[in-house]
Amino acid sequence: MIGTLVTPQEVVPQGTVLIQNGRILASGADVKLPAGTKVVHTDGVIAPGLIDLHNHLTWNVLPRWKPIQEFGSRYDWQQKPISKILLTVPHDALVKEGLECEMERYAEVKAISEGETSVTGSPHLSCVHGLARNLDYDPELDGSFGHLGKILYDVFPFQMSEPELIAAKEVLSAQPRGALLIHVAEGAPNDASAAREFTMLKGRGLLRPGVSLIHGVALKPEDFAEMAKQDVGFIWSPRSNIELYGDTANVAAAQSAGVRIALAPDWSPTGSDGLLGELNYASIWNQTQSPPLFTERDLVLMATSNAAELVGLSGQLGSLAAGHAADLMVVRKSGQDAYWSLTHASPQDLQLVLIGGVPMYGDPAIFEQLTGSQGERLEVCGTPKAVVVGAKSLAETEKTLDDALHQFGTKLAPLAECGN
Repeated sequence: MIGTLVTPQEVVPQGTVLIQNGRILASGADVKLPAGTKVVHTDGVIAPGLIDLHNHLTWNVLPRWKPIQEFGSRYDWQQKPISKILLTVPHDALVKEGLECEMERYAEVKAISEGETSVTGSPHLSCVHGLARNLDYDPELDGSFGHLGKILYDVFPFQMSEPELIAAKEVLSAQPRGALLIHVAEGAPNDASAAREFTMLKGRGLLRPGVSLIHGVALKPEDFAEMAKQDVGFIWSPRSNIELYGDTANVAAAQSAGVRIALAPDWSPTGSDGLLGELNYASIWNQTQSPPLFTERDLVLMATSNAAELVGLSGQLGSLAAGHAADLMVVRKSGQDAYWSLTHASPQDLQLVLIGGVPMYGDPAIFEQLTGSQGERLEVCGTPKAVVVGAKSLAETEKTLDDALHQFGTKLAPLAECGN
């Protein structure tokens, strides 16, 4: 595949990615192609697939919730009648009706249509396999990548029982070391109950390598300094933070302390539809800072190589380097440079997504060129796309979910916001 390559180290204006058996064999400006290699020329930016370390996937079937107030912590909005009416009741009813697999499949198509090739926050069901890589639950991952550390994703780490806590610590002590992604200090910057969770975290012995904190809006500069000393990572979700709590985490302090930061969308009810959208939001937020904290390249790394490092997969994902899984995306060139194209790409700009070298989503023309098949056709923001979903079509899944949500006076969330 030929186009503008984005690697963690550089941009290659006219580069080649050579793929074989689901892996990248070589990439760069001077790649020699074996005889008979199928060559696909793109006019786009070829980048590693995006890695989403913070989501709640089955909830992404629900339309956006735009709160009319800001909250002190997650415990505040979770108790509001409106959040139960719009979110909890319909979500739990669909699960009770046996539609969790359909919810997950739709959410994964939504993720892939945002350039994501790896996700977290999936239900532990066998039906979820076959689209995006489910990093926190996919028994095939270990066989594909060799022996890996286990990745745990926990929304409520302070509710872990003692046996669960012991098991988590064993994962963090194993060889190779696993990862624990936990929601901590989620609330307004000055909310005392949210800030107290960092002390509780230390009390449970979870401030240690392999742990990454999600949200962390109430964390203080000294907390980030302590995290850096313990090699604890941070997962930043600015859009959801600002919509719910009026502000986001002190990423300036995290950056200054040397904490490794990944970017993730949270969920589409109050966050972004996916990582392309979150990159766009983070870039706009960054421009409001004086001076800006990050470069466009910094933001791209947060969604690719930084995320891979936090879960111990830096040798497998998040890069176009030889030996890595052939998880990549192609976006249309626009604006100033390749990194800017990625941080400002719309759903319409996503031309192709490969997972393990297999085309999963993209523009119909390039999709057919690669596969010889048209795939299932759909429209995203008025732009034709093609997708491979499996035995049950996306159209069938959409109708099933939309019919089920009708009883709650609502509709299935669209795949993309389309600039609304």
